[in-house]
Amino acid sequence: PKMQEAIRIGQKVAKSNSTVFLRGESGTGKEIMAKMIHALSDRHDKLMISINCAAIPESLLEGILFGTSKGGFTGAVDREGLFEQANGGTLLLDEISAMPYELQGKLLRVLQEDYIRRVGGMKDIPVDVRIIATVNEPPEDLIAQGKLRSDLFYRLCVVNIEIPSLRERMDDIQILAERFLEKFNNKFDKEIWMISDGALKKLKNHSYPGNVRELENIIEQAVSMSENEHALTEKNLSMPSRRRKAPTINYDKDVPLDKYLDDIEAKIISEALFEARGNISKAALTLRASSVEEKPM
Repeated sequence: PKMQEAIRIGQKVAKSNSTVFLRGESGTGKEIMAKMIHALSDRHDKLMISINCAAIPESLLEGILFGTSKGGFTGAVDREGLFEQANGGTLLLDEISAMPYELQGKLLRVLQEDYIRRVGGMKDIPVDVRIIATVNEPPEDLIAQGKLRSDLFYRLCVVNIEIPSLRERMDDIQILAERFLEKFNNKFDKEIWMISDGALKKLKNHSYPGNVRELENIIEQAVSMSENEHALTEKNLSMPSRRRKAPTINYDKDVPLDKYLDDIEAKIISEALFEARGNISKAALTLRASSVEEKPM
């Protein structure tokens, strides 16, 4: 249901020109969602350009986005940036919180005024670009850490879509695994017709810190390494073992009630941190989600 709701919102917003803010862990499918939004929009016949802000050195990112003008600095040439190249289309800014803070301010101005100025240039160039931005951590945490400007976030977050982790949609594992099986059968010219119950159980028992991307990699490896099998079994699957659980606390019946409850709380938090691989934000979200789901009506 969470994924269906995210898709429903994406399909609906595709018909508008509103900026879209996608939030979700790495590997959940944010770029696929962005591609769907572009494909269903009136801009589908124009370019969609993606850039991972974390993969570009800070010194180059501004020129790549806004372009450069000859004579602006030593060695500069007239070159279009991604905004000009994507004019009329869509620009996906992946991991936007990795963009330098000062450059985020320049991006905000572009979003407000619909023009760019090349690095070293004096001319304002009008652009018509739809922006889709993504983050893989809670934006509230990124703002608090000084990694994301709050004014830019509120300008981008016209439509906010949260892509759930695979842990939150375990019923999708079979659907996804069968789709990936079909994909890699074709890629590697294999004839694996089904996934055994044992393999499916093993897939569903995994925690997937890498989300859907990790599941896809697991199936790709299994199919590529298979020989003449026609069924994917648990023996074909290779995945990291589960992380060690926090140790169980043994309680003494003579322990005061408040101490007993404090110990239980500490154990629950410790286990959540283990599952989140030490990421406090993810652990907090997990605990908050659990408290909502288990709250009696």
